[in-house]
Amino acid sequence: MAAARGFSPELMVAALTVWESLGRLNDVIHAAGIVLALPHLLEDGEEIAARPSPAAGNDPHRPFDLETDRRVAEFKLARRRGADAMRQRQTFKDLVMLAADRTGRRAELFVVGAEPGRFLHTSRATAAWALDRTPHARRVFEESFGFPGRLRRGVHPAPGRSCPGHRPM
Repeated sequence: MAAARGFSPELMVAALTVWESLGRLNDVIHAAGIVLALPHLLEDGEEIAARPSPAAGNDPHRPFDLETDRRVAEFKLARRRGADAMRQRQTFKDLVMLAADRTGRRAELFVVGAEPGRFLHTSRATAAWALDRTPHARRVFEESFGFPGRLRRGVHPAPGRSCPGHRPM
């Protein structure tokens, strides 16, 4: 029955090969997006302080996708079309880590499309929900901003605390 419908061991092997390669495609898109954005982002005399993160998802030794002598930045290059809890949580976590950075460098979050910004500004879910799968980010949030159940994502930080800018790409 499966063979009559075109399913075969060869199809399975080919599908697995494509599936494995697609994960790497995300890394290529992430690296290319950063490299293509650099000439438009860097100011005169601004120097890259650490090699940009080539892959989506940070290396634990590299907290941000881009670090220069003037800024730290994260890039979210997946195009969203609505609710996507995993990506929403990751975007919020990156925003928290940027906002909690105390190096004095400008913090920026670059996103594709309007959906991530709309989510960050209008979501009624709590920060506790967004950080429930990243204990390290939750600790950083608590140390920097207080208990995450009290702050809703659309609310700006307390006076004297800055919120990093996000800019659509």
